[in-house]
Amino acid sequence: MVIVVRNLIVNPQQIALLQQSRLGVEVEEHRINNSGHLSQAPHPTDLGSRRFHPYFQSDFAESQAEIITDPHTSMTILSQQLATLQAIFTHALQPNELIWPLSLPPEVSPADLTFIANNFERPAYQDYRDYLLEKYGIQHAIATGSHVSFSLPTALLAGQSVAARNQLYFHIVQNFMLARWILTYLFGATPQAAPNYFSTLPTALAQPVRSIRNSEYGFTNTTSENVRYTSLASYLHDIDAAIATGQLYSQHEFYGPVRLKKQSKLNDLLTEGIDYLEFRVFDLDPFSADAISQTTLRFFKVFISYLAVRPLPDDLAAALAHAQQRNRQVALEAPERPSAFTNELQAWLQQLTDFSHSWPTDYRQAVTIIAQRASQPELTPSARIMYAASQQSLTAFALAQATLHRQQQQQQIPPEAAPLNADQQQLLIAAYQLGLRVKHRNTTIQLCGQHSAVELTEIQLNGTKATTKLQQLFPELL
Repeated sequence: MVIVVRNLIVNPQQIALLQQSRLGVEVEEHRINNSGHLSQAPHPTDLGSRRFHPYFQSDFAESQAEIITDPHTSMTILSQQLATLQAIFTHALQPNELIWPLSLPPEVSPADLTFIANNFERPAYQDYRDYLLEKYGIQHAIATGSHVSFSLPTALLAGQSVAARNQLYFHIVQNFMLARWILTYLFGATPQAAPNYFSTLPTALAQPVRSIRNSEYGFTNTTSENVRYTSLASYLHDIDAAIATGQLYSQHEFYGPVRLKKQSKLNDLLTEGIDYLEFRVFDLDPFSADAISQTTLRFFKVFISYLAVRPLPDDLAAALAHAQQRNRQVALEAPERPSAFTNELQAWLQQLTDFSHSWPTDYRQAVTIIAQRASQPELTPSARIMYAASQQSLTAFALAQATLHRQQQQQQIPPEAAPLNADQQQLLIAAYQLGLRVKHRNTTIQLCGQHSAVELTEIQLNGTKATTKLQQLFPELL
């Protein structure tokens, strides 16, 4: 049984179980044409319907794709699936299309804005989209990033009441809000916006910075800034009140850095429990072909696990307010300079390093690699972006990275498909394209439809196209 003392797990055996936590990734990214403008081509026709697709979706703009993995315990398997999905998506692009590697969009022309406003192919979301368009405008809505989900292992939660489970999850959330500024420093990658991104450039925004997206000028709203994290009850009350008074359209408009997720409704959290957390702070990493690296994911798994055991301060409300202000300050620091909070950052990361000593080598190495950025700000993504942009321009850098990533993904067999024979490779890729669930069961791969599942090795093509064969096996795809 988990032992909790003032929200703190202290049983060493249960602490070890945190290594079995699962992470998943959702990457938002724009399709662009090779001149650096948002693509006006339709969502790739090789991919299955967005009405049900578990892996490929789109967001506010038709060019704004969402690449969604399953949750995994192994960061190697997670990264392999993400790389496979990115490769499949890249292969489905038009010949003149690329993936924009930055979180803030390229310069958007008046014609682009008109096209985005008038073209949207997801009728079920049209009303909500119209609301967002009127309230925030297009530029705010087309910023992108990586969302990382986190779920505690079943073995850790076994025998726990809903209240105890919620207490542990929300303890992580509270510690995350206290430490968010650390991630903004380490992974911020939006140092500069396109000239017309802001309708009126904020006078306090002296670009370049560490992360526009994670600053008060980024992907946020007033309501999200004012939600209280002092208790789960306060958090839920503030969101419910904002919806009831019309400040928020629904819980989906809550743009906080972390969301509490429930498969059903948010109101069911208190009675049925939190299912997982969704962290929304990662800017796209233009130095990774998949937008977030395996090293980052390993670091983040250790980071979040540490938050589960790190005690909370006595004066939590004051600490949360102080941390919010610190994040705002760090986000707007010059990226190539040391942070004003370097000493605190190094001390915090040393504690994380100590916590990681019982983890496998690849996780310890990830912590060591990322922690070097504390004393070497030139290693942070924003500083690297600005150095590269100084040699050419931000747009030229982004286009060069986009071209490089496309070449890499087109030249390689998708990682999940590499160990398979030719027929199995075709079937796996077709399954992802069509929208079947792909599940790893020990050493086997299972393809799952709405009503049945088939082992990949049991399917024989015998000259039949892979898509045709899967449509025969799973008629709901037709």
